[in-house]
Amino acid sequence: MKKVVRVLVVDDSAYVRKVVKQMLSRYPFIEVVGTSRDGAYALEAIKSLNPDVVTLDLIMPEMDGVEFLRQQMARRPIPVVVISIASEGGEQVLAALDAGAVDFWQKPTALANEKIFEISNELIEKVKAAANVPLNRLPVMSERPIQLSKVMASAPSSGVVDLVAIGISTGGPKALAFLMGQLPAD
Repeated sequence: MKKVVRVLVVDDSAYVRKVVKQMLSRYPFIEVVGTSRDGAYALEAIKSLNPDVVTLDLIMPEMDGVEFLRQQMARRPIPVVVISIASEGGEQVLAALDAGAVDFWQKPTALANEKIFEISNELIEKVKAAANVPLNRLPVMSERPIQLSKVMASAPSSGVVDLVAIGISTGGPKALAFLMGQLPAD
């Protein structure tokens, strides 16, 4: 039997909260346990609702999505899927990913059209995947310094490296920023 994923939907638009709830409710193993109109309310709702995943708008009054992420991740990490009209490479989305969001889904510009349920499958898949992110087992970066001698063990005997390639995915910007800070300036 599959585990039911408990979701909190956070968006300042009552209409968007309703549509996202309907979209997610199409999947039998997702239960929307609550909704919230901004980050401050969401912080309180998480205490009592204990969701497995949060879907989060970025642009909200009182407390925006990025500030919510910073505060929630400092309290107790929880998988968050950002749902925003912002573009994937936009400053706010990158700030949200850096603050701990695990994925991003761009809100369609027209939530009221007949194709909304066709695209809802992508959101459902992102929420299901987010529920499997083991955030409570991720190391705190500052507590686990990287031993550059091990990283550089495969360098040529001359010690000169012409090129280093590093690949990252969602959640990687924070780790990459930490790694870059550990490298010598030269």
